[in-house]
Amino acid sequence: MSKTDYLEEKQHIIEVSRYLHEIGLLVRTWGNISSRVEDDLMLITPSGIMYDDLTPEMIVPVKLSDMSYKGDFKPSSEMLVHAAAYRVRKDADFIVHTHQVFASCAGTLGMKKIFSYYEDDDVTIPVAPYALPGTKQLADSVARTLRKFKGTNGIIMSNHGTLCLGRNSKEAIFEAMMMETACNNFLTDVCKMDVTQGVEEMFSSHIEDGKIVYDVKDTPERVKTIHKQIYGKRSDVNFIIHNKSDAIMTVSRRANNMRPLLDDFAQLIGTSVRIPSNEGEIYNNIKKNVNVLFVPNDGAYCFGSTYEDAEAVAMVLDKGCIAYMSVMRNGEGHYLSMFDCIRMNRNYRKNYSKLADTVRELKEDDKET
Repeated sequence: MSKTDYLEEKQHIIEVSRYLHEIGLLVRTWGNISSRVEDDLMLITPSGIMYDDLTPEMIVPVKLSDMSYKGDFKPSSEMLVHAAAYRVRKDADFIVHTHQVFASCAGTLGMKKIFSYYEDDDVTIPVAPYALPGTKQLADSVARTLRKFKGTNGIIMSNHGTLCLGRNSKEAIFEAMMMETACNNFLTDVCKMDVTQGVEEMFSSHIEDGKIVYDVKDTPERVKTIHKQIYGKRSDVNFIIHNKSDAIMTVSRRANNMRPLLDDFAQLIGTSVRIPSNEGEIYNNIKKNVNVLFVPNDGAYCFGSTYEDAEAVAMVLDKGCIAYMSVMRNGEGHYLSMFDCIRMNRNYRKNYSKLADTVRELKEDDKET
């Protein structure tokens, strides 16, 4: 391992991460960024740390030859993907991996390539075959795709997200932004998916001193009953966000069951979500390991132990509903297997969420001192 601390390069990675977070291509701790600083050494963002909380000592040096690293922070779970890409693409020195909405959704349609356009130029975006996140199989899939499409600077990892390469950060950032616009154009033209993306919060609540506090003063009694049912059945829940985004409202009116199309949906929300056909079925749909409750023609209630957790569920559900509608309108898609969903959900709850809790505790300790 090099003795150089690469402070300037680490700081640049942090600046890029915050910029991508600001424009919405990186959210919470999802995605990762790396920079090749030597032939056999890359710097990569750590696992489970919010981008606003990153400091230079958290950026992890990793050797490409054997994936060894030093320091107190664990490198991103996708370090194998980054390393594989650097080995194939000797001209690339910067990589951005995002879970950006429209490109991720386009990657659920089962296509090998996405044909679209950006401004006046035609665009072809390769799609790497699916493999579980963080695995050698995913890294191998990415490597094969990059070898096959030698001139491309960006690919979609099926049912997961994007991988954008460049000789520098500017090129990688452009690729990510270009791909999101091109995939939005594709979903609009081919799947007729002209919807607004994002959380549309309505009647939310939280627990304070053991009592339910409603964020909207005039929350209807019907809605309050739903909140009480969720808190009564899920003692681990402290925050509920009522999300009425375009995509979620559409699904709440027309669907009866959602199977995961995206990795983060399986991880944060659950292995499947049932949409009741009437309000009499709502209570029985509050499940132990499913962090969403749909209500017919009224969107969905997204919950978690913290506001940040509930907000993450709300964002992932909106993206999942866009993917679901895209597949329905396209007439074909690639759903994740139940086995893979169960593995990812268990791993997230047992490992990643615990890491997030540890980081929160450290932040609280810092505030107190």
